[in-house]
Amino acid sequence: MNRRNFLAALSLAPLAGCNRSASTGEFSLVIGQHGHTSGRFYKPRGIEVFAPERRLYVVDWDGRIQSFDLDGTFRSSWIMPEVENGKPEDLCFTPDGHMLVADTHYHRILEFDLAGKVIGHFGTYGREPGQFIYPVGICCTRDGDILVSEYGENDRIQRFDRAGTFRTAWGHFGRNDGGFQRPSGLGLSPDESSVWVADTVNHRIRGFNLEGNPVGVIGKEGAEAGALRYPHDVSVTEDAIYVCEFGNQRIQRFTLDGISVGTFGIPGRGDGQFSNPWRFTCFEDRLYISDTGNHRVVVTDAF
Repeated sequence: MNRRNFLAALSLAPLAGCNRSASTGEFSLVIGQHGHTSGRFYKPRGIEVFAPERRLYVVDWDGRIQSFDLDGTFRSSWIMPEVENGKPEDLCFTPDGHMLVADTHYHRILEFDLAGKVIGHFGTYGREPGQFIYPVGICCTRDGDILVSEYGENDRIQRFDRAGTFRTAWGHFGRNDGGFQRPSGLGLSPDESSVWVADTVNHRIRGFNLEGNPVGVIGKEGAEAGALRYPHDVSVTEDAIYVCEFGNQRIQRFTLDGISVGTFGIPGRGDGQFSNPWRFTCFEDRLYISDTGNHRVVVTDAF
């Protein structure tokens, strides 16, 4: 599915308001509102906590990376070096305390120090190993291995060492067991034995070991409990797999063996409501969610 068809499909996707299993609740914290100045957001997407400093980092459609204390206090920001072609979608942190950003529309991975200085990059446009077409998801292991998802014409996961040297890749465009359609967010299991992939347009979550061998599949298309619609991100804890659903506009929790045990959120702009949530992260039993269409970051207790 090309990008135009993907966006058209999203515009036709039913909302989750008819999903009786969807639970409402209160956010424990709301950070930001619509705007282009410090502490505000224009369509926030990639989001991650840098644990050593207990600081939240968010990238939005202005091409800004902003940092906040976990109570929502604004700390700093910088702009991506190039934004004319489009904006980045995801970020993560390396074991040595640097930030990696999937610079989606420039088909590369950028490395920053936490003052916003570019200190490295890898990747060029293309289909060969080590090249990218629209990298959208990124995560990093404790040993420094880097995993990147990409869509466009590659629809695959690539694995690199800390220096950005290609190690392995798996996946292709398709619906079958080996295929992806717009793989997006990546979630490492706590023991890093597996990585879980939001296979967005196939409406499922797929698990692999770090060599690319499949270990599980969760979900099917739909709005009922256990079903997914355009999942954009996934996070794995010791006892749960959380999924951020762009189409159903909710967070859904699964057991580690793929059984749905609850949802949070319905479409809307108020408390406990989402508009096209894009990415999220779990830190110390709290979920930090990019509520993209509402131009804010919201926080709720893990459920």
